[in-house]
Amino acid sequence: MHPATTPANLDPRNDPVPALIALGFAYFILGTGSLAVVGLVQPMAASLGVTPAAVANLVTAFALAFAVTAPLAQVLFGRYPRRSLLLTGLSIMSLAALAGALATSYWVLLVSRIAAGMGAAMVGPMASAIGAGLVPPERQGRALAIVFGGMTLAVVLAVPMAAWLGVLIGWRAVLVLLVVLGAVAAGGVLWKVHDRSRGVPVDLRALFGVVVHRQAGFSIATTLLQMAAMFATYALITPYLSERMAVGSGGMVAVLLSYGVGGIAGNLLAGGLTDRLGADRTVLASLAVLAATFVALWVLPASLVLALPLFVIWSTAGTLFQAPQQKRLVDIDPSRRSLLLATNASALYLGMSLGAFLAGVVHHSAGSAALPVASLILMALAIASFLSSRTRS
Repeated sequence: MHPATTPANLDPRNDPVPALIALGFAYFILGTGSLAVVGLVQPMAASLGVTPAAVANLVTAFALAFAVTAPLAQVLFGRYPRRSLLLTGLSIMSLAALAGALATSYWVLLVSRIAAGMGAAMVGPMASAIGAGLVPPERQGRALAIVFGGMTLAVVLAVPMAAWLGVLIGWRAVLVLLVVLGAVAAGGVLWKVHDRSRGVPVDLRALFGVVVHRQAGFSIATTLLQMAAMFATYALITPYLSERMAVGSGGMVAVLLSYGVGGIAGNLLAGGLTDRLGADRTVLASLAVLAATFVALWVLPASLVLALPLFVIWSTAGTLFQAPQQKRLVDIDPSRRSLLLATNASALYLGMSLGAFLAGVVHHSAGSAALPVASLILMALAIASFLSSRTRS
């Protein structure tokens, strides 16, 4: 692939931060749209007459729709202006949320979640691709951290806010609120993001070429395995805390809040460390700390005092991974950054689904104590994949 080049559409007179914040808010809508259902499981199940497990499958449906659509959208629409695709994705997400709010059956809601995942597949990759193109290469780490910061805030806020609002105003009203927020995000993009660049036309051979290219393929596999490792424990974090760490309901809230604090800290550190140390060193540090954290979660005795700092370290290291990983992909071939970032985003959501699936299997067969072991094995594979990605083809 091609060496790094100077991003297009740069104007030294323009401050890129407002545009980056608008792109970050679009990412916040993506994250909130994908995770809010987790906080609405009980009211949705009661309203639609289905089991909580069936409602949880709505998250999987969103993730799989995202994973399939993200790279295919680049093949079908890659030649169109990136901002137009981003706005289209936000519009689809808003319409899907409205359809979900009006759903009279579980199956209609399921279809709306699939549609939302397809729309989100245009939002995340395009937001990152536009953000990377607004600044010179030496500032892309900070830029991508600002953009992905929206996702970090969504991870911290979406589930507890959705759960609270679901009780206060009902789950349908929460989905209507997502429609309104989606419109606000689209308005922010129209107002502040003036990028008119088009993606490079992509065909299936180009998509295949990304997967088999040594650097790109192993890098994308690293994202999948890292996210699978995270979710192999996080997907069942509540039973893990109660069964393995002996944490009660009050302590559980404190631990989950500490996880959120760590996520924010990781995102704040990511941009500066990436630009200062380089993307490769920052990613390797993230993976190494995550592996050590899963070892600690496996072997240390049950204790709320130990759980609190461990969860801060875990989420800090996990979030630290995202911005430098996207920077590494942009550097592989800046002209095809949309395709690379879309394929990486697809791997991210596939990793979520794989990790959640493995968590259920491991918990059923070996109990909560074995969850960090599964995460550790996946993390070892992620480190091996990362090291393989550093060998140029």
